[in-house]
Amino acid sequence: MNIPESIRKHLTSHQIEALKPAWVELTSGSEHIKSMGGAWQVYFKGKPQPDQRISDICELLQGMLPIVEDFELPHMQLNNDAYTDILAFKDEQSDWLLFFDVTDKVLQLQKYQQVANELNLLKDQMSRTLGRYVGQEVSQRALDGKLSFKVEGERKEITTLFVDIRGFTPFNESHDAQEVMNTLNQYMNGMLKPILAFDGMIDKIMGDGAMAVFGVLPSDISSVDNAFHAALDIQRQTKATNILRKEAGQPILGVGVGIATGDAVLGILGSHERRAFTAIGKHVNLAARLESNARAGEILMDSKTLSALSDKPQCHKVSIELKGIGKTEVFAILPS
Repeated sequence: MNIPESIRKHLTSHQIEALKPAWVELTSGSEHIKSMGGAWQVYFKGKPQPDQRISDICELLQGMLPIVEDFELPHMQLNNDAYTDILAFKDEQSDWLLFFDVTDKVLQLQKYQQVANELNLLKDQMSRTLGRYVGQEVSQRALDGKLSFKVEGERKEITTLFVDIRGFTPFNESHDAQEVMNTLNQYMNGMLKPILAFDGMIDKIMGDGAMAVFGVLPSDISSVDNAFHAALDIQRQTKATNILRKEAGQPILGVGVGIATGDAVLGILGSHERRAFTAIGKHVNLAARLESNARAGEILMDSKTLSALSDKPQCHKVSIELKGIGKTEVFAILPS
């Protein structure tokens, strides 16, 4: 490079000299020292002598010499408090070893690593503490920056989904506890995965059912569309599970889903010992009532959810007497 002399001198004095370079010239194809120079005292306790084997002085080089091809050993510790980069290369007359002091650089990196480890420990502690109060899923998303909420509550329009296994209570009463647990896990897996896949947040798991909210976590799709597609996928996965269970000669169960959309207050409920993130609103109760009236394989939704869907599904309108709500027009979908 055509570097002006003034810049070359500046680089030499401020960069190269700061690295305290030392060099050792070796007899070509051997480990024996021919000459040495530079700040050798930084790297060796006593001055190496001509014809001395460099690997006897620097144990790190044992097995590395003679130099067959150029190599570099970065951040090598020669003693308790000094680190060096070692560069090895050949020319026509000799083999060469260059030593550069990188102690400050390594110590700084170690400090950064220590800080990073401490931050990870702190994050783990925060996650455990927050998880104790609001649940692990919510706490992890909050720590990842994917969720923020006010303890005193925040009003927001969301879509709420309730899902529950039909016929699970009699199945529970007539089968072995281990079989019941295995069956519950099999169906739950197909119920919860679609919720998470469509940016829903599992508010709570209640026995053989679950409550999920959509519109709390960031998403490129509307909360209504996410909830509906999650419901469709739940029913598809339930059908797939039932096919496998039928082939295995096992009892099959169905799943009912209820969806409603509206304003809710999102916040933290509970005591000092145990708190939980949840959503409260009229439509939440409506979604729960729709789910309790949904038949196996059916999705029931309110009119607000249907009107907000990007693609309207084939459905039929029914009037249902809902407990605590009264006569309500709802829309039923039976996915194919």
